[in-house]
Amino acid sequence: MSRTIAMPRILAIASRPSTQLLLMVALVATVIFCPELAFAQDIGAKADKAVEWIKTAVQSILVVAVLGSGVLAAFGRMSWVTVGQVLVGAIVAGLATEVVNALYGGGG
Repeated sequence: MSRTIAMPRILAIASRPSTQLLLMVALVATVIFCPELAFAQDIGAKADKAVEWIKTAVQSILVVAVLGSGVLAAFGRMSWVTVGQVLVGAIVAGLATEVVNALYGGGG
């Protein structure tokens, strides 16, 4: 049997509703009964470092956006209303962490 004939048969079996239901039940059972396979219990210092890097990158982008829009507006290449919108967006993005912590109690 060649591979070109076998592949459509596999796809035909997987497209049956009973097979899809069985696969979904197996996936849910695996997630419920074997959570250690997710390796999500201990995220470690690498995740904290990645989050800090993302925060630093977003802060740098916001600083460049505010400075750039201010310079463009000073030279008449951008409306001051747009600069105000950039400032409001930067404030909202900068306060997002504090807002989430205030709403959800720091995730704890």
